[in-house]
Amino acid sequence: MPGPPPTPSRLVELRGNPSKKRQGGAEPEPSRGAPRPPADLKGEALAEWGRVVPELERLGLVTRLDRAYLVAYCEAWATFNAAREAMAEYGPLVAGRDGGLVKNPAAQVLRDSADLMIKFGSRFGLSPSDRTRLSVPSDSEEGPDAQVLSLLS
Repeated sequence: MPGPPPTPSRLVELRGNPSKKRQGGAEPEPSRGAPRPPADLKGEALAEWGRVVPELERLGLVTRLDRAYLVAYCEAWATFNAAREAMAEYGPLVAGRDGGLVKNPAAQVLRDSADLMIKFGSRFGLSPSDRTRLSVPSDSEEGPDAQVLSLLS
């Protein structure tokens, strides 16, 4: 097995490199800035885009190349929200074909979409635990990177 994927240099900078492991080298640095949402992104997925992307852009954690990951996250949120509403409306058990109670299929959709949200959201530090892995430089550092890091603390 090849092991986990390499950590991007920017995240190594933010997290620190306590093992002093040699870094990969000339990693490409795409232009920072928020990508535009696709025209077919609608409803709750588009609303989530509007909630998350401006904050990621403010923190300097998003580039135009991140569009696909952001779409996957936002669509997973929309699916999660729809399944959550179905669970609230119908409950955890629903009538099966034979009239008996069976587990609501929305429960599996809820679980699957939550897994996707966690997977793609973690790429952008969207959970408190993801943010704890980022370190903040000392107060003596100045500049835009220091400002971004101070916001993550």
